Amino acid sequence: MQIQCEITGLSHDGAGVGRVDGKVVFVPGALPGETVLITPGQSKKGVTQASLDAVLSPSAQRVTPPCAQAARCGGCALQIADAALQAQLKTAQVRDAMARIAKLNVDVREIRSMDEPWRYRNKGIFHADYASGRTRLGFFEKGSHELVPAADCLLFSTQVNALAAWLEDAITATGTSGGITKVMIRESHANGEMMVVFVTSAQKFRQQTLVDRLQSEWPQVVSIWHNVNTNPRLMLGRAYTLLAGKSTIRESLGACHYELSPASFFQVNTVQAEVLYQCGKDLLPDLAPDATILDLYCGIGTIGSFIAAPGQRLIGVDSVGQAIDDAKQAARANVLANAHFYTAKAEQWLPKWLAKGNHADLAIIDPPRKGCDHKLLDALITAHIPHILYISCNPATLARDLTHLAPHYTISPLQPVDLFPQTSHTESVVGLERKG
Repeated sequence: MQIQCEITGLSHDGAGVGRVDGKVVFVPGALPGETVLITPGQSKKGVTQASLDAVLSPSAQRVTPPCAQAARCGGCALQIADAALQAQLKTAQVRDAMARIAKLNVDVREIRSMDEPWRYRNKGIFHADYASGRTRLGFFEKGSHELVPAADCLLFSTQVNALAAWLEDAITATGTSGGITKVMIRESHANGEMMVVFVTSAQKFRQQTLVDRLQSEWPQVVSIWHNVNTNPRLMLGRAYTLLAGKSTIRESLGACHYELSPASFFQVNTVQAEVLYQCGKDLLPDLAPDATILDLYCGIGTIGSFIAAPGQRLIGVDSVGQAIDDAKQAARANVLANAHFYTAKAEQWLPKWLAKGNHADLAIIDPPRKGCDHKLLDALITAHIPHILYISCNPATLARDLTHLAPHYTISPLQPVDLFPQTSHTESVVGLERKG
């Protein structure tokens, strides 16, 4: 049954939000301000998922997606909106989270958008499909395991797309997939170096001819790895073996340089990551030359090394051992002699570190989408750490955590930064100063 619906908002994953008979309806492909014709589908937890049948009254800022696969792929839900509307919607998303979830009067600035909002991704994981005797690399259609070909994905450079097309042909030419289930490609924005990771469930990689051809025909690919993943629900496993070339590729943010291994966490948009970190740096006061800075959920230490001055003490903590190894190497490369890194869960490590009488002048927290463990927030509060810099990839959990910290900290203007143009995702950075 088709129903007419007014779209009044946008969900966290980029679907239009409306109401039918007082019930919330999510409509992928619809934009706020539009009147659409929908077919309601499954309802769950008070929300009905609906399909978009027609746009009866389109937004003046609706555009035709330049990618032919945009609607099917679902990864770029906002390709249907022009740049100005994308900025407006993302800023509103953060402001709504602060008002509705945090119930705080936080000054949310206009989002920092990207001048060139295409071909920005420096990493992609492509699923492999072998239908009709030919290898195809691509992405799963949203909510399914149907492969959408990645031919000229507009979020990747032309070099990455050319390599993906070459790999399709090269794997097909071997006459056997060799059990390759995914291929990860990394590309350095600094120097164009590339890394390829072949993912299989088998413990041994048996496609040496493919590796030899890749090395021979693609000199830009300086690092080739094998990843073992036996859990289909995970994108990558934990076991890596270097097949050929170097173990890392080099990337830069500002004046800092980093060696990225296949397991390294690094923001996928190098250009906007630098904008994000500089915005964070601008929110902070001048710290003493001998200040102690904690970088919690540090990954390879990018934000800490970007902010810390050479004489300051930098302490990074992350639960991934490989990330900590990379962080130590990055600290040496960036001449941060007073940097120390520990493999641990931040919420467990911090209370123990503070209990030993240690003190920090600044804590940087950059948690995963689920936000911070409350044990970590309580430890920061109890320790009276004077300054916190919070970087978030999820406005909802940021709002929740700021609610926890607000009685004890004054919240600076919050700066959203668009690291993921064409998608519904938004990064934010905010500074907090201890009250009293």
